[in-house]
Amino acid sequence: MSTASLNTACLRYHSLPLNKSSSFRPFARLNPSPPSFSSSIPNLIQNRPVFAAPSPLITPTWREDMGNGSYEEAIEALEKLLREKGDLKAEATSKVEQITAELKSGGEAAKPSYDAVDRLKSGFIHFKKEKYDKNPELYGELAKGQSPKFMVFACSDSRVCPSHVLDFQPGEAFVVRNVANLVPPYDQSKFSGTGSAIEYAVLHLKVQYIVVIGHSACGGIKGLMTFPFDGKYSTDFIEEWVKIGLPAKAKVKSKHGEGELGELCTHCEKEAVDVSLGNLLTYPFVRDGLVNGTLGLKGGHYDFVKGTFELWGLDFSFSPSISV
Repeated sequence: MSTASLNTACLRYHSLPLNKSSSFRPFARLNPSPPSFSSSIPNLIQNRPVFAAPSPLITPTWREDMGNGSYEEAIEALEKLLREKGDLKAEATSKVEQITAELKSGGEAAKPSYDAVDRLKSGFIHFKKEKYDKNPELYGELAKGQSPKFMVFACSDSRVCPSHVLDFQPGEAFVVRNVANLVPPYDQSKFSGTGSAIEYAVLHLKVQYIVVIGHSACGGIKGLMTFPFDGKYSTDFIEEWVKIGLPAKAKVKSKHGEGELGELCTHCEKEAVDVSLGNLLTYPFVRDGLVNGTLGLKGGHYDFVKGTFELWGLDFSFSPSISV
C-alpha cells in the first residue's frame, strides 16, 4: 500500500441470490505423502479401526443368562409374593412395596436414554454409505489436497453449521467456529490461533473470500449485551473473549438506547459482524489481498427462526498518495 492510502470503507447490504441448480465443485491440489506409523506401538494403544474397542486388561467371567431381565424378574417375584401371602404383616408388606418401587425406578435409570457411541457409529456409517462411497471422484481429489474458495467465520452454536446452512461441499470452505463468530484484531501472542488460521487461508490456500456469519438468538452476543464488564468477571474465558465485540455493543446502545433486549441483541449480532470485518483489516496479508483484488470480505446473518439469510459486502475506495 505504498502508492495508495485507505480513504473510506463502507458496508453495503444486498440480498443473497439463491440458485437451487447451482453447485460447487471443490478443486484439489498438493499431494502429501501418506503418514508413516511406527511399528512399536505401546501395549495400551490399539492399532485398530476407530470403533473397535481395545482388549480388556482383565477378562471377566460372563454367562449368556446374566443380566437378562434381572430387575423385571425381581419386580414380578415381589408382586407375586404380595398376591399370594395376604397374611403378611403390614410392616413386611410395606417393605416389599418399597423395594418394588426402588427396583422399578432403578430399572428405568439403568436404561440409557441416549447412546452417544452408537450415534457416532451410525452417523459415520450413513456418511460412508450415502456420501463417501457414492462420490469416489470427489473424495479421490480431496485426498490429494484442498483448494477452498471461502474462509468462513461462524458461531460454535450447534444450530448454525455453515456447511449445512449454505450447502458447502467437502473441500469448499475453510471454517473457523468460535463463540459469537468473532474475529479478533491482529495480535501474535493473544490471538495466535485465529491469526494462524487467517494466514494459512489467505497465503497458502489462496481463498477468494472471507465471510463472517452471525446468527439469530446468539448466546455469545446476549452475553456481550448483558455482561457489566466492570472488571469483576463471572466466567473464566467467555467475558474476555466476547469483549472483542464491545464496539458493536456501544454502537447499538448509542443508536437504539435501552430498548428490548431481544431487539438490541439482533442489532448487535449484525454490528458484531461488521466489527469482525473491520478487525480483519488489521491483518497485513488481508489488506494486501484487498488492495491486489485477490480477496474479498463479506458479512452475513442467518436467522434460523425466520429461515432467512442476509449477505453484505465491504467496499473500499482508494486515493493516490499526495506529497506536500
